[in-house]
Amino acid sequence: MDAHNAVTVEQAAANCAAEIAYWREVRGILKKALAELMGFHPSYVSLMESGRHKPTADFARRAEETLNAGKAIWRRWNDYETARTRQTTAAAAAVPASRPTEQPYATGSAIVVEHDAARLDYDGSLYRLTMRRLLRNTGTAPITRYLIRISVDRYPGDPSVPMPTSGRIR
Repeated sequence: MDAHNAVTVEQAAANCAAEIAYWREVRGILKKALAELMGFHPSYVSLMESGRHKPTADFARRAEETLNAGKAIWRRWNDYETARTRQTTAAAAAVPASRPTEQPYATGSAIVVEHDAARLDYDGSLYRLTMRRLLRNTGTAPITRYLIRISVDRYPGDPSVPMPTSGRIR
């Protein structure tokens, strides 16, 4: 069967449900009795035949055994499963690969800085620098050291005033 003549998932499910209903009527069994014989709730058989529930392998297998349909129900279920698999595969192929949201980094680098926050406070005699970074190791080797260089050249809160060269950072 080529792609143009392929049965849709909905058509295959309806065909399977119709096959079950056909064989139930041929055997002269009511929905409630079939449900009891198969070990299902009566409403499930009704929902299955009406198309509101999709067929399952377990349901199709039990219906096939109970109604002795000569593999007709099982073939319809296989048609449904083939259509479902084809649809899932086609949908997966149609979805473009998502672009990574992480920031770019140099080739060979194993650390990505995902968040960087710095704060510089001056208490009148000393500067206090607080630096926080959220790092992610994208490589395979563990990171044992991460060295940073910090340069401060302005007063906190007033970037127009240069920092004295004798100021100490703690």
